[in-house]
Amino acid sequence: MRRLSSAIVVLGITALVTLPAAAQTTTTAPQPPPPMTNLQVYPKDTPRPEIVATMQGFVQALGVQSAGGCGYCHAGTAPTFDFAADAKPTKTVARKMILMSREITAKLPDVTGKPAADVTRIRCATCHRGVAIPKLLPDILTETVNKGGSAAAVQQYRDLRKQYYGAQAYDFSENALAFLGQQLTAANKPDDALALLQLNAEYYPNHPATYGMMAQAYMRKNDKENAIKNLEKAVQLDPNNQQAKRQLEQLKK
Repeated sequence: MRRLSSAIVVLGITALVTLPAAAQTTTTAPQPPPPMTNLQVYPKDTPRPEIVATMQGFVQALGVQSAGGCGYCHAGTAPTFDFAADAKPTKTVARKMILMSREITAKLPDVTGKPAADVTRIRCATCHRGVAIPKLLPDILTETVNKGGSAAAVQQYRDLRKQYYGAQAYDFSENALAFLGQQLTAANKPDDALALLQLNAEYYPNHPATYGMMAQAYMRKNDKENAIKNLEKAVQLDPNNQQAKRQLEQLKK
C-alpha cells in the first residue's frame, strides 16, 4: 500500500513539473495583419506587400525620410500610423498626383506616336527627384535673389550642394549657375549675376563660359577693365571661342 501511494505521489509531482513545460512548447500561430482599408487609387484587393513597397517608393521619390517618412502623408506616428485616415492634406494631394500621372502616361502614346510599351511612365521621381517640392535650382535661387539678395542665394546654393550633391535632386553641373548668371545680367541685375558667377568659378575654375558671362555682367556695369580680364580668361581656357575673341578685340580698340 505504501509503495502504491508513493508511486501515485511521484506521478503527481512529475505531472506538475512536466505540464508547464508542455504548455511552453505550444506556439500560437501568428495573426495575419488586418486587411487594408480606404484604398481609393489602387484596387482594394491589392496585396499588402505590394502597397507597402509602393509607399516606400513614394518616400524615396519625395525625399521625405527626415520629414517623418510615412508620416508625411499619414496620420499618427510610427509604429502606429493610421493609414486609413484622411486627416492630412498631403495624402489627398498624393492621390490626385497619382491619378494625374496615370492620365499623362495614358496620353503619351498619342502624343509621341509610340506604342504604350515604349513610352516613359510618369512616376513621382520623374518630377520630384528626391525632393518634396520639385523646383529647379535656378528657380529656387532666382526667388531667393529677388527676396533676400545674392548673398542669401550664394549661401543657399552652398547649403543645397552640401546636402544634395551627388543625388538627382538638383543640377549642380558647371552650366547651371553660369546660365543663371546670364539670365540675371539680361534682367539688368549684373551685381547679382556676378555673385553667382564668381561662386561658379569657385567650384568650376576652368569653365570658359563662366568667365565669358562674367565679362557680359561687367560690360553691363561699364567696367571695361574687368570685362577684358574675364574675356582673356575665357579665351585662354577655350582658344576656339570666336565670339569671345571678337568681343575682346572690340573692347581693346
